Amino acid sequence: MRITVHPARPALSFLAAAWLLGLLFGLPALAVLIDPARHEPVGLAAALAGLAVVAVAAFALRRARQGRGPRPLLLDASGLTLPERHLPWSELRSLTLRQPEPGRQAAAAPGLHALAARIAARQHAAETALLAETAGEGTPLLVAGGLGPEVAAALRDAVLAARPDQ
Repeated sequence: MRITVHPARPALSFLAAAWLLGLLFGLPALAVLIDPARHEPVGLAAALAGLAVVAVAAFALRRARQGRGPRPLLLDASGLTLPERHLPWSELRSLTLRQPEPGRQAAAAPGLHALAARIAARQHAAETALLAETAGEGTPLLVAGGLGPEVAAALRDAVLAARPDQ
């Protein structure tokens, strides 16, 4: 059986918020750096802080899009074939779900902070990974990542159902 796993796309609201944050802080920082009249210590410090916010927003965008491509899996009588290697059924000890740690809840925060917390929580929820623990290796192998919890559990059940009785 061939399965192609398509991870969840990053939440559009998360991507838009990261872009907006980068633009809101990046454009004024760029204006300070371009204009020689604004090269006083306070202006340069503010520009540096703005560029730091741009760097954090760029890191968030990169992390949200990383590892989100389709991932083919092949299940047959010999085992589970991942893009990296073939894993015989005899080596497969268990399949576990690694869910992200719950983030800080800011539901009590008013206004914009609550909106930002909800956007981040929605993005964070779609980062569940399905890991294969093997008999030979200490670190689990990534079967699929960037999934919602329900999808990851259904994928685990499908892989275990395809496993022949031993």
